[in-house]
Amino acid sequence: MRQPLLLLSLSLAVLLSANVLAQNQIEIQFQTDPVLVQTGAEIVFTVLTVSQVFSMTWQYQGGVTVGQWSGGSQTINTGTQFQDRITITNTQLRIVGAQLRDAGKFTVVVTPTATTGLVTNSRSIQLRVFDAVATVTLLVPSVAVEARNVSLRCTWTGGTDITVRWGKGGAAILADDRITISAGSLVINPARRSDAGEYTCTVSNPISAQTATESLTVYYGPDIPVLTKVSPKECVGGGDVLVGQTVRLTCVSDSLPPALFSWQRDGQPVASVQPDSGVLSLQTFSTDESGPYVCTARNGLTGGTSQQGVDLAIVATCLDVGEVVGIVIGCLLLILIIVLLIVLIVCLARRRRAQQRQSDTSVKTNPNPGPIPPDPQPNGARDLGHGPHPPLYHLNTHTHHPDRIYAAPPESRGNPQTLQLNGARVPAAAAQHAPTPPPVIPLAQFQALPKKQHKSPTRGLQPPRPPVNIPVAQRPGQVQQRHANHHHHPENGTHRHARGHGHPSHFTHPQQHQAPRGRPR
Repeated sequence: MRQPLLLLSLSLAVLLSANVLAQNQIEIQFQTDPVLVQTGAEIVFTVLTVSQVFSMTWQYQGGVTVGQWSGGSQTINTGTQFQDRITITNTQLRIVGAQLRDAGKFTVVVTPTATTGLVTNSRSIQLRVFDAVATVTLLVPSVAVEARNVSLRCTWTGGTDITVRWGKGGAAILADDRITISAGSLVINPARRSDAGEYTCTVSNPISAQTATESLTVYYGPDIPVLTKVSPKECVGGGDVLVGQTVRLTCVSDSLPPALFSWQRDGQPVASVQPDSGVLSLQTFSTDESGPYVCTARNGLTGGTSQQGVDLAIVATCLDVGEVVGIVIGCLLLILIIVLLIVLIVCLARRRRAQQRQSDTSVKTNPNPGPIPPDPQPNGARDLGHGPHPPLYHLNTHTHHPDRIYAAPPESRGNPQTLQLNGARVPAAAAQHAPTPPPVIPLAQFQALPKKQHKSPTRGLQPPRPPVNIPVAQRPGQVQQRHANHHHHPENGTHRHARGHGHPSHFTHPQQHQAPRGRPR
């Protein structure tokens, strides 16, 4: 009898357990997870679940019941550290005056009412309590020198779970081969002048943060000085300053603090009107003051020094660019004038030669020469150039060509009424009244007169013939001979000189184009 009852009880228990497992658990969430609070602040755990809650039980560190809310009232466990600081409602657990030891895990167990058809469920949450950061200070060295070790330190008086962050000019500083960050210190080795600036140190934890700011100055220098020379006149071709003028030497060096300067020449100090300024105004009196001038820059804080020298050349003669340009332009103008004069002279000479050639051509082509007046004196007894009568020999002095000469033969000297024209005797009157004068023939085409003339008994006076213009190259029998400006006459043993008077008249005869006839000598 007992065995059937036992089997019935076991069957009912299994069915009841299966029914419970088949039901859904109540859903539980926390408004903030985890909960972070500052010491002394209020701790609040807020549960998000259904409104039909039968009971809510809070446990600490997984086993100790802190309190319970059920039936609209709370029940507090007096045996915990929260007994005087705890408050429980249907959705919250509140603990005032948070302490560092309060940190830990809290668990809530929620039992819904039977009408919800849900079963009991639980959920845990972590509580973290921090001390707030207080009194953050950044310490920087008062003298930071370039190329040396520089250390910055950040300190604070309160705070737990601290994190330190470094920054410069609003940007974060990260560790590298020159920068080492450890806890609250930052070490720069070696320091550079670019490391100067505003540094920040931020100390923080999850519930608070403070920042300290300080400026770092890195002293450096002096760098190698840069020298400049300023003189009233810039000399071309060497030389810095003219004797008697003042030259200004300026020495500049990058340094912090600013460098102090001094000058030396040949190892001896040179006084300056503005000491330590780097400016040396030197009044020159002699070229012996030329030489190297050395500027020394000194940093009074770092103790560093650097030097730079410059050669100063003092000259007795100094020409600047403008003067040199003026001299060059003057020389070029002089050369140009000389070239123009040479060109002008050459042009004038060519023009004169061209006029002379044109005059020669005009004389050769003159078709109407004037007559030669007869010589009234017999036997050629007078000298040329004396008396009112024209000479026996006539030169064309107008064109300055002595090769055009007309002479009376010896036979006609005793007879002023006849003239010798190309070997023929013609009356002077007939020659003066020729109807058509022949063209001018150059002297080279005339037959030279013999030293001794014999009168031919068979030849008489020949009347003038019309001119025949035959080129010289086509006269095969003509002998070209040039008469000199004076002729020797054996009859009287005197010399007659041909002189031109005004524009001479030239006579030609057709016989002058013929071959010369034989004459007894």
